[in-house]
Amino acid sequence: MRIGIAIRKNETDYFVHKSYILLLEKYNYSYDFVTIYTDLSLFDGFLLPGGFDIDPKYYNQENYASKNVDAEMDFLDNKIIQYCVQEKKPLLGICRGIQSINVFLGGSLKQNILNHSNENHFIKLNKKYYLVNSFHHQSIHHLAKDLLVLAKSIDDEIEIIKHKDLPIYGVQFHPELIDLDLKEIFSEF
Repeated sequence: MRIGIAIRKNETDYFVHKSYILLLEKYNYSYDFVTIYTDLSLFDGFLLPGGFDIDPKYYNQENYASKNVDAEMDFLDNKIIQYCVQEKKPLLGICRGIQSINVFLGGSLKQNILNHSNENHFIKLNKKYYLVNSFHHQSIHHLAKDLLVLAKSIDDEIEIIKHKDLPIYGVQFHPELIDLDLKEIFSEF
């Protein structure tokens, strides 16, 4: 199975963090990188990794706390999400990726939350608690209508989502940086 990883960029370069590559290799997936020019039909599924904040205009808010918004990254994430919905392709969003899935399917974000940036905290999944990492200052506010919540943090922030009909998942934490088995999510690929 070939997975397309959406590239990210900082002030000067395009990149994909090595941890995402190692995650895909752990599950024996082949991969390549996706830009706004890539033919999406070349892939069996997609990974939307972490990155900078989404422009709040996409969820009808003024920007009061979103940082380093980037039109190209927003365009790429939206292009991949819409393709996955249309073609029923598997998609996993991590950190910014879960936020992109929610926003570009019609949901909104909280632009700034407390106690989730560079912290560890517990989430509740299937009646069990798991310690996860947290590197975000934004989170899902209004959930898009076709998404379901699978897990929340103990302070009630949404941490794992799933599309009700499609193999589309999102996690707010970074599973590529911790030893947490998410077979349910990766089995969709």
